[in-house]
Amino acid sequence: MRMSRIVAPLLAAIGAQALPVSEAAAQIPGLYSLPQSDFVWNWGTTDLERRRGAADISMHGGEAQFQCELNAQMRASSTMTTTEYRQLEQDLSTRLDFIYATSEAMNYLEQNRVLEWAMLDCKKYQEAPPDEAESAEREARAREKMQRELDRRRARDARDAAPE
Repeated sequence: MRMSRIVAPLLAAIGAQALPVSEAAAQIPGLYSLPQSDFVWNWGTTDLERRRGAADISMHGGEAQFQCELNAQMRASSTMTTTEYRQLEQDLSTRLDFIYATSEAMNYLEQNRVLEWAMLDCKKYQEAPPDEAESAEREARAREKMQRELDRRRARDARDAAPE
C-alpha cells in the first residue's frame, strides 16, 4: 500500500518535532530550534589562545527573546574586503531570523575556508522579578486611575441624563 503524498511528509514533520534537539544541534545546517537558555556557538578555531587580533565583524542582533553578539575574524588568506564585511553585517542586522541567518553565514564561510573563528554569544532576556512594594504602588495608582475614570463617566452620564 502506498502512502499518499500528503501523509508521508506529514508523518516526517511530526516525527521531527517529537525528537529532542540539543543546543549544539541547532547550530547544524538543516536543524533549527533555538535553545531554551543562554548559549554560545563557535565556528572555526575554538581555542581562545589561538585567536589573535581584532574581529573583522563585530555586531549585535536579536531573535525571539535572545540578544546576541557576533564576533568573527576571517583568515589572512581571505579575499573578502572591508566592504564585503560591512555588507554581511548589514544583511545579518536586517534579518528577523538573526540567529539562523548568522548560523547559515558562518557555516558557509567556514566551509569555504574563509573564516578563522567566530563566536555568537546569546543571552536570553529575562525580566527582573517585580519588587512587592513597587507592585503595590503600581496597583494603587491603577485603582486610583480607574476610580477617577468611573467618577468622570458617572458625572457625564448624570449631566447627559439631566433634563434641559
